[in-house]
Order: sequence, then C-alpha cells, then structure tokens
Amino acid sequence: MSKSEEDKMFNSADKEAFMEYKGYSKETKRVTRILFGKIAKIEREKNQDIYEFDRQSIELVLNELKASTIRSLQNSISTIEQYINYAIHNGKISTDKGNVASFYGKKEDIAKFLNTSAEDNMILTQGDIYALGGYAENAQDGVILNLLFDGISHKRKFVELRNIRIQNVNEDTLTINIPQLVDEDTGELLPSRTVPISKETLQMINAAMKEKKYASVTGKTSRSYKIAESDYILRGLRNNFQIKWENVSQRIIRIADLEGYPYLNATNIAYSGQVHYTRELMQNQGQSIDEACRNIMKRFNISYNDAAFFYLKARVEKATTN
Repeated sequence: MSKSEEDKMFNSADKEAFMEYKGYSKETKRVTRILFGKIAKIEREKNQDIYEFDRQSIELVLNELKASTIRSLQNSISTIEQYINYAIHNGKISTDKGNVASFYGKKEDIAKFLNTSAEDNMILTQGDIYALGGYAENAQDGVILNLLFDGISHKRKFVELRNIRIQNVNEDTLTINIPQLVDEDTGELLPSRTVPISKETLQMINAAMKEKKYASVTGKTSRSYKIAESDYILRGLRNNFQIKWENVSQRIIRIADLEGYPYLNATNIAYSGQVHYTRELMQNQGQSIDEACRNIMKRFNISYNDAAFFYLKARVEKATTN
C-alpha cells in the first residue's frame, strides 16, 4: 500500500485493522480503501469516524458515494455496516448506540441516494457502442465493446471474453460457441453456451484477427507494438498469446478517456446491450417484457433470480420511457 492511499482515509489505523480482521485479499483491500477514501471528506468535516455518525451523517455519506446502481450502493453499505459492527465489538462506541447503517438494507430505502446523472449516462445505444468500437485506435480494443454489448459475459475476470478463439465463431449463423471453461479463482466448471452476434461484431472480430500492430498514443507520442500471433480473438503484446484480464479493463478505460465517455465500463456496456436486445425482442418478435427479459438473461449468462430480473426489467422500462 502506498502512503497516499493511507492518507486518503480518516483514522486509517482503525480501518486497516478492520481489513486485517476481515482477512481481506489484496484486491478487496484496494477497493475498500477507495470506499473509505470517499467517506473521509465528511469524516474530516465532522472530525468523527463513520462509526460515530448518526443517521443524518450516514445519509450525507450515501449521497457522497455517488453510486450509479443499487447493487454497488448495497455493497458499500454492507462494508460500512461491517466496519461499524467491528467498532462496536472492539468498544469504539457503545453497544447502546447500535449500527446506524443497518437502517439502509432495503432497495426502496436507498434508491433516493443513487446518482441519477450517472445513471442517465449508463445506457448507450447500439450505434454509440459500435461507433466507439470503430473509433478505437486498435480493433483489438474496439472488438471488446462489441462482444460485451452482444452478450459475452464480463464476469469472472472476463473468462468468456478472453477464451474466445476464431474457430468458436460461426460466420454462417452469426454466433459464438463458447466452450466449457473453468473459473480461475474457484475452479468451478462453466458450461458451454452459444451467443448470437451482429454482422458489425463479426466485422470487428475479423479486423481484430488481422491486426498485427498495437498503437499506443500518449499525448503527441505514438508507439507501435507487435501483437502476439494466436487463434485467440483478444491477444496480448509480443508473446502474450491470450490477453490478461487486467488488460481488458485497461483497454476499455483507454477508449473511455480518448472518446470522452467517463461512464463507459464493462458493466454498463453489458447493461446497454441487455436493454437493446430486450427491446428488440419486444418490438420485432412481440414478446412481453417479462418473456424478453428472461431470454436476455440467458443470452448474457445472468443467473436467474428475482433481483436480477427486477433490475433488468426496471432498466428496460426506464429506457423505454425516456
């Protein structure tokens, strides 16, 4: 951990001790420090640790987080609640005070804290996504947007995206046959499945396969690197025949920065595709919104549960009324 990361947190000793107590991984600690860094502004203004906050102060924090989805806000609240429980357990505050974060467990109670300006920018059209992919300096970057929009999963460190080979692409049926894969973290076997793609995505795949050099532009300086030769659609540089999962996010960020789309990330690219193809099923095939949502959940490999169905349906309804 760098000194600057520690400095961003208020009362960093307690927060570092909490993360050690929870046994967080290096990556989870990084994400948690970012969360505590956002909270620190209000903690410093009040000269109090968040475990000392009342409900009014906690609500200031929830607004300050500027979360764009219910799920991300729930995750942040869960971490805050666990941290306050840790403080109570270790005598930092009285047990009589209780855990104020526990009042914010229901979706309907926290929806008002969402950053609606960010949410409005989350859903992009098919034309927007395909244009951004086409504008990218490298087809190896641009094809990522097309594939995520069409239904390739971004979950489990982009395991689907990183393991597609050109022989998995069926040009006649416009589909990608994803083979059985293994979750690298859990060892779980992931069943094979088939994902439809558009003609535009097929064109981007072919362009990505033909690409031999990777352009990297910084300011006025441009450098070119050799792309590894292999049958993977997404390849690394030099001898990295298969792209690393960290590089996928970096390439999306690169497009977002260059094209001025601050909200562009793997999640809202997928959300945009889900909304587009749900509406397409409703308009072109006459499916009800419920039927279309269930079919799109399969296409995007979303495990079926009431919450996931609710989120997708709500996004579609919001996009339809705008």
